[in-house]
Amino acid sequence: MCKFCEKHGAAGKWYLNSKNYLKETYEEANSLEYLEDLWGNLERLYTRKVYKLFNARGVSRHHKTPILGKLFRWYANRGFLKDGRKKKLNMDATQGHFGQVITLEEAKEILTQTAPVVAKAMCPCKYFTRGVKEASCLGFTPLAEVLPKLPRFIPENGIEILDDEKAEAFLDQMSEKGRINTIWCGPVPAVAALCSCDVSSCGALGLLRFGINPCWKGHYVAVEDLDLCVQCGNCSDRCQFNALSYIPGIGPKINPELCYGCGNCAQVCEEHAIQLGDRESLAQTQGDY
Repeated sequence: MCKFCEKHGAAGKWYLNSKNYLKETYEEANSLEYLEDLWGNLERLYTRKVYKLFNARGVSRHHKTPILGKLFRWYANRGFLKDGRKKKLNMDATQGHFGQVITLEEAKEILTQTAPVVAKAMCPCKYFTRGVKEASCLGFTPLAEVLPKLPRFIPENGIEILDDEKAEAFLDQMSEKGRINTIWCGPVPAVAALCSCDVSSCGALGLLRFGINPCWKGHYVAVEDLDLCVQCGNCSDRCQFNALSYIPGIGPKINPELCYGCGNCAQVCEEHAIQLGDRESLAQTQGDY
């Protein structure tokens, strides 16, 4: 169990804790104001200055410098886990907007058993990074209220409230496309959304190249069993984290230290030659989130 789960997971994973989806939690964390500001100003993320110091372009330019780069990485990584109930957060720095990679099965459990409201909406990251309009974000109770105030983010057919059957069908569709499921606080500890995105489009996962980590690895690690592999190659292009190398005639080779535990490779392996194991059970990945 990760440290964040110990604090917010109620003896389990934080994103499966039903308390984090309650109206009382959203109100205590001031989620409506937070999300309206965050989603309503996404187009300004590259120009807004954090504490009037430097903006996203500055991060790109200075992230490798010994002093400024180290300072910003420390400040950013520290801020994502800040608790929105304790004091007003710096929303220019998206403090409290923490996420984690989850499996398809976990995502389905959240949508059908934990989240009381599921609203499908346009993905702001995909729109601003690639100009693609796709409804691949699922917002929960606070976002369902905030999204109508942000018409430029709403698909042409409007926000769609999904029942359990439609929610599962949506996730299966995203899985076929090889999407990564991530769950997000807005702010900590209120759970605001579940996204089915890819590394090239996700604004948060894209920050990993700067040493900034708003989205932690999942609780699982993919493990290969070459004795079961039939060299079909279905897994060869499923990993977006460069953790899997496919060797023709041999099969997949997985680097557990790079694996985020999304389960995409295991999902397409009909022979069960790739399975997910507990991150804490492997010495190489224990405590590595």
